[in-house]
Amino acid sequence: MAKKYKVGIIGYTGMVGQELTRVFEEGAYDVLDKDKVDVKIVYKRNSSGEIGSLEDCDVVFLATKDQASLDSVQECLDKGCKVIDMSGAFRLDREKFEKWYKLPHTRPELLKEAVYGMPAINREKIKKARLVANPGCYATSVILALYPIKDLLAGEATVVSTSGNSGARKSVEEVSDDWAYSYGHKHKHVPEMAMYSGVKVNFTPVVLRSVFKGINTNIRVQLDAEMSSKTDEEARCILEERIRNAYSPLDLVSVVRDSSEMSYGTKVVNDTNAISIKVNVEDGFAYINSCLDNLGKGAASQAVQNFKIMCGLE
Repeated sequence: MAKKYKVGIIGYTGMVGQELTRVFEEGAYDVLDKDKVDVKIVYKRNSSGEIGSLEDCDVVFLATKDQASLDSVQECLDKGCKVIDMSGAFRLDREKFEKWYKLPHTRPELLKEAVYGMPAINREKIKKARLVANPGCYATSVILALYPIKDLLAGEATVVSTSGNSGARKSVEEVSDDWAYSYGHKHKHVPEMAMYSGVKVNFTPVVLRSVFKGINTNIRVQLDAEMSSKTDEEARCILEERIRNAYSPLDLVSVVRDSSEMSYGTKVVNDTNAISIKVNVEDGFAYINSCLDNLGKGAASQAVQNFKIMCGLE
């Protein structure tokens, strides 16, 4: 008989909270084995009451903004719940958080135990964690591409990512309006990308306001001297092999190449927990493209993957 896990979602009315609900109630993204897990969901609003009680929850998701997560986390831990925080409150150290998020960190004592919730690089730590910081969507697309090859690179990576409008809004605009913001070293995901990939980055996010979801990240970074001495195709194959071998099949990281039969973009990965990565090399520079679903692999489905690992289900 399937174990009945009790899951709490605080902030369930937002985009990520709604997507988490879709995973648990509808089986979205195919990350939850419905025949093995019988999840009972409890919803709680931030301040205006609750539906059900968080008492005896196995795991609580904080689908909240940074300050609300800081305000709620201790209550959940005190009740014996494991916590998966969807905000940026526990991804960085205190100094970096306060600099980039412009908020005082009111729970610094929890930063030492918080585990960065990227299963592809932190699975063993996640298994033992009671507080997991779910990664940012843009950051996931960059870190999974750069982390396995960081020692083969030289200098700063230039990153340009497009994202659908669902990162901030529930609807799309009828008239196309592609909007770049916080470019250079200003976006709050920049220190997260650098900390967990091991590569310094500059970053330009572009919101496609007429598109609902999907992240398409493009990275240009110089190869080190040894890699630059190889032919473009030799270097490309080495980078592809490094990325391919770095991850478990459970992580759904696919290294792909476009062909006359198949082109890889956001359509291939939307509504999945997968990421596709393409690599090219020219004149000593790597050009890397990664695509994922910003609500799925970049948020809810990766969070549910963390839930399964924390509960010993994967």
